Amino acid sequence: MSLVAKRYSEAFFSLALDKNKVSEYKEDLKLVLDTFKGVDSIDLFFASEKITKQEKKDLIEKSFNEKISVDAKNLLKLLVDKGRMGYITEIVEDYFHLANENLNICEGLIESVRPIDETRIKELETLLAKNGQTVVLKQKINKSLISGFRITLNNEVIDGSMKSKIDQMQDLLSRKVK
Repeated sequence: MSLVAKRYSEAFFSLALDKNKVSEYKEDLKLVLDTFKGVDSIDLFFASEKITKQEKKDLIEKSFNEKISVDAKNLLKLLVDKGRMGYITEIVEDYFHLANENLNICEGLIESVRPIDETRIKELETLLAKNGQTVVLKQKINKSLISGFRITLNNEVIDGSMKSKIDQMQDLLSRKVK
């Protein structure tokens, strides 16, 4: 995490706290990130010296018109003015971290060979929640697991995959052979 990104994310988070809009601004920034990820050449657009800052700000205004808060649009425009749009992903990720901490949300990853039903994911989130914390699991398909699933949450890994069991058996066998 760069110092530049940290400063912007902390300043925007401070504004969100002051206005009691931490969750709303998190949704705004999620929309911004999702929108930018869907456009291959967006980095080139904002980095281009040939496109004026005003044209870049006009694109932000047209793209996000009524979809995000004025403060979120102003953050993007400030980043354009300061030539810092290249940091947007880091800024948003750090804001998410600060917001989740504030909102008592723990985001995790569940990996499986096949998609898991949303109802089952909700059940797992409820089981994993501790001390009033909300757990949100993002799903990722990982064919190398063979079967089962692996959950990563707060630097802890719960590995119920077949690959993990095979690896453990191989390790045990290799120790007994020696």
